[in-house]
Amino acid sequence: MLNNQRGFMLLSVIFLTLVVSFGAQILLNANVKVQQRNSTLYLTAINLANEQFAEIESYAAAGKNPETGFMGNPADLESLNGVKEDSVPVKFEVETSYENPGENLIKAKVKVKWTIGGRENSIVSEKIIRAR
Repeated sequence: MLNNQRGFMLLSVIFLTLVVSFGAQILLNANVKVQQRNSTLYLTAINLANEQFAEIESYAAAGKNPETGFMGNPADLESLNGVKEDSVPVKFEVETSYENPGENLIKAKVKVKWTIGGRENSIVSEKIIRAR
């Protein structure tokens, strides 16, 4: 009778180990998906900032002042960011400010903000652009 109890305990330990390992695997997969989504959002914000800089550079190359003649500001863009269509889109806010550090120079500062899970994230990028 003593042998049967030990065998039952060994099976219980094996079963418990399997259950815990499956639970850990599920949690690890969920964490990886969250990290992938966060990096996708960060890269989308960088792309929005680069698009803004490209548009400012095209205005500067044409001899237009981006502060007064700027059109097509990508503020309030919404993007699905590579997630499924039934997901909630993330709204990005793009703010652009300018300084004139020199005669033919424009210092552009682009801030891209987005909120996910009640937490606000942002990136700030600056670039000096030569005007015509």
